[in-house]
Amino acid sequence: LHFNHHQISKMKKYYILLASIVSLNFISCTKLERTPEDAYSSGTFFTSQQATTQYLAAVYQYTKMSGFFEDGNSILLDDISDNAYCPFTNQLPSFIALGTATPSLTGKYADLYRTYFNYIGIRNANYFLENVDKVPMSDENKSQMKAEVRFLRAFNYARKMMFFGGVPLVTTVLNYGEENSIPRSTEAEIASFVTSELQAAADALPVTRPAGERGRVTKGAALALKARVELFTGDYSNAEKDSKAVMDLNVYDLYNNYEGLFWEKNQDDPLRNKEVLLEVTYLPPTWGSWIDALYTVEEGGWNSVNPTQSIVDAYETKNGKSISDDPTYNPDKPYENRDPRFYASIIYPGEQWNGRIFNSLEPVGPDEYYNSSKGNRSRTGYCLRKYCAPADDLPNHDPADAQGLNFIVIRYSEVLLTYAESLIEQNKDLGLAADAINKVRNRVSLPDV
Repeated sequence: LHFNHHQISKMKKYYILLASIVSLNFISCTKLERTPEDAYSSGTFFTSQQATTQYLAAVYQYTKMSGFFEDGNSILLDDISDNAYCPFTNQLPSFIALGTATPSLTGKYADLYRTYFNYIGIRNANYFLENVDKVPMSDENKSQMKAEVRFLRAFNYARKMMFFGGVPLVTTVLNYGEENSIPRSTEAEIASFVTSELQAAADALPVTRPAGERGRVTKGAALALKARVELFTGDYSNAEKDSKAVMDLNVYDLYNNYEGLFWEKNQDDPLRNKEVLLEVTYLPPTWGSWIDALYTVEEGGWNSVNPTQSIVDAYETKNGKSISDDPTYNPDKPYENRDPRFYASIIYPGEQWNGRIFNSLEPVGPDEYYNSSKGNRSRTGYCLRKYCAPADDLPNHDPADAQGLNFIVIRYSEVLLTYAESLIEQNKDLGLAADAINKVRNRVSLPDV
């Protein structure tokens, strides 16, 4: 959405907080009106389609689907797993790894519970749903916007459920103090609400959108998120049904360039976009994505995600076997003949990277030695390459600047693997499960399972 920032700064004065948003490109379908710049008070959000569309963008923004691309408070999820290590002791993943995380943590990078998992996005969604019928616009537009907001609210609850289990379920705008009387719902109740909302959203959303509306949810995104939740909760029959429904839409496919899927310069490639069911879009410099938190230290990056030896060892060889099962694997040359996705995802010692040999094993220049005193070096000796295109492939060639790199929320490969896993869990149609898995593997020339 492209907004007048003076408008939004005025809107922030009121009790429904809005963001300085330019992250979603769908304002082009609404004609701008010549109204005063300070016209969007809390009493006039829903007097025109333009104001309503701007408020819809705030619901998208406060759902915070964009992971680590914005907001210093957002979590780097791989850093709380055995896939990566967080090198900064002031960030929440570090506290989680040490077992010292508590709700009382404060500070920009640690106070995630109140910043990333708050209810602002849900409150905005509830406020939208309670007021959108006042707007003088077509019933079709209202129906689709309601479906979008129900999806976003469901996404918000699904994420909370996956982290915390049951949480308070709030579907109306509360008055001050009422939040203290809302009980904690069970995980099953949250899951039931989420899947019901996503089905209703899927029934009302379009299958495809024009390029100018990239970033807005579709039927496929709603069904894919529903399948994700069902797989998480062990509802394998419905996970199978909904992932297959996405496949049967016949509008998605895998991109033939796995590494390029995560590069900004390919975002206008129609073949790339057939794999992307949902992404958060950016438009720098006003609203840019930031990859410097992930990038190598020599280019000014922070190396906030240090891949571990565990994830390196998890990648198969190019023969499609684990390193323990492939007799051709040479531990003295551990980076040779590996799964092509390894080379697209991880920067390893000895790799050619931005015109130099990346050397994290010795104290030589540039100072990327894993055990040096430089604060932003990788502690594991590995750096993240996924989403971090080489500098020559960045449109502005500088990873420290705001990028237009979108954050992919749902990919078609996830749908295929959800379908396969749901079949395997039910011990049925294992040939179909293998076909789905092999489609993902064959994209990078790995042999069939």
